[in-house]
Amino acid sequence: MAPSTSANERTSLLSSEQRDEHYQSTSSNHTDRNNDAGSSSSSTEAEAGPEQEDYVKVMPPLRKLAPLLTALWVPVFVASMDGTVTATLISSISSSFNASEQAQWLGSAYLLSVACFTPLYGRMTDIIGRKNCMFTALTFFTTGTVLCGLSTSMNMLIFARALAGMGGGGLTTTTSIVLSDLVPLKNRGLLQGLTNIIFGLGSGLGGPIGGWMNDTLGWRRAFLIQIPLLLMDYVLAFIFVNVKTPNALVQQSKWEKLKSIDFNGAFSLVLGLSSTLISLSLMSASDLHISNPFVWGGFVIGFASISFFFYAEAKIARNPILPLRLITQRSGAAVAFANFCLSIVSFGTLYHFPLYFQAVKLETPSLAGLHLIPNSIALSVGSVLAGLTMRSSGRYYSYNLVNSMLITVSIICFTTFTQDSSEAYTYASIVPHGFGTAGVLTCTLIALINSVPRSDVAVATSMSYMARNTGQILGVSGGGTLFQALLKRQLRQKITGKDADRIISEIRHKSSIVPELPMELQKAAVESYAFALRWVFTGIAVVSLGTVIGCAFIEDKGLPNYEDAKDTEEDNGGVGGSSDRRQD
Repeated sequence: MAPSTSANERTSLLSSEQRDEHYQSTSSNHTDRNNDAGSSSSSTEAEAGPEQEDYVKVMPPLRKLAPLLTALWVPVFVASMDGTVTATLISSISSSFNASEQAQWLGSAYLLSVACFTPLYGRMTDIIGRKNCMFTALTFFTTGTVLCGLSTSMNMLIFARALAGMGGGGLTTTTSIVLSDLVPLKNRGLLQGLTNIIFGLGSGLGGPIGGWMNDTLGWRRAFLIQIPLLLMDYVLAFIFVNVKTPNALVQQSKWEKLKSIDFNGAFSLVLGLSSTLISLSLMSASDLHISNPFVWGGFVIGFASISFFFYAEAKIARNPILPLRLITQRSGAAVAFANFCLSIVSFGTLYHFPLYFQAVKLETPSLAGLHLIPNSIALSVGSVLAGLTMRSSGRYYSYNLVNSMLITVSIICFTTFTQDSSEAYTYASIVPHGFGTAGVLTCTLIALINSVPRSDVAVATSMSYMARNTGQILGVSGGGTLFQALLKRQLRQKITGKDADRIISEIRHKSSIVPELPMELQKAAVESYAFALRWVFTGIAVVSLGTVIGCAFIEDKGLPNYEDAKDTEEDNGGVGGSSDRRQD
């Protein structure tokens, strides 16, 4: 039987006081009941520590959980759709402004903003509360999306993407933190899997919807169509997202809260990442050599700023946005490294995979977007299976490691693409990527949460997303830099004579003209694009091995109170069980 402090039909689902009492009354009953499943190495023998025993033990009833999940999942869906809309239309958008050399900034500006602000949301949820953070993120994302649809220049559009990114990172981070507040860790993986399904659904629909909107109504409508859903979520969040945090910071005065924000860390992180990204952009878009003072100067500023960031986190910040203790313990460092490498792989793929179909196979944006659907389906299936696997076994190590290897297999397939590759092969080759990515993202998040005290869950979650977002930036900007360098070299070898420089510049800066070129020039352009993409995918495959290595070093701790939580849920009739059955 559940303890007397368990939730019932008359108890507020989101009451932090009741939850804290429940933690205290149940923690002593669960110390020695972790799952004792074996592991292949001594490092994976460790069980969940006592710091895990204050997590939620009882799954909330479905009738209370469903509307809250809706409020959390709508922005996840929109943000994921927005990402693939941009990736699919990046060539069409940049070509419409005759600025293909700036194309990578459409992705990089958004991802840079996400990477810079995501760590702040993790700490701010403890300071100003989950609901206020969600409203802040929604406001930034909605405003940026509106401006994307109304942009009159490439620079304005890049600014709008950066503004949207200030909210995009907060939406995903806040959603993850709220889910960790509400459900037992045993079921957290399954809820994360369902969240990834929503993410995968948005990603899958974003490509074809964006391509169709571009071909019929213009690319601007692909952004503006998102606004009604975002406005609806304002209402849903206002009504249902009423999560309270037991963190003592919430009880402080506004001035004390303001002083506790890590401004030194935030500023140095923004400066470091942006300086590095600008230098990469100058090398790829402006063809500047690394010896140029603007290029190497940006790298120097970036290195100095990141170094100061770690110093500030260790010595200055009262409440650091990235507590170094999280990355000095084994699982924290391994998860961060695995997520960093995985995001380089995923976003390097996301932004170059559709380009293969447009510039090499000479397909329309609509058809190119369709090739992302298998990835989204595999992402959804892999997410649920990862959650079910952890729910049934209480373990994640082996499953996670196998999934990381599937990603490498998929990227190796990409390196074999040619202009004559069959449709069946190109559709099937991305499936292991989606399945493996879902498994790794779900398992590593649970592994990280399982390795820290509950008081560190919010900031640990933001650390995970920070590692992902930093990797996303390098996947897009670094991949773009390598791609442009290789493309330029190949085009110069294949196209010579009068007006060669002008033709090469047009092909590089406006990829949509490739199908319209004379046959001889078209052949040279297609072969050059294919060569450049093949080596970009080769580089991505090498980075994917880092994901495998990171996953191999994660500790395999049993999920806390696994057996007891299983018994409790069976007594309660599962997720949708009536709380009337939770009696003394």
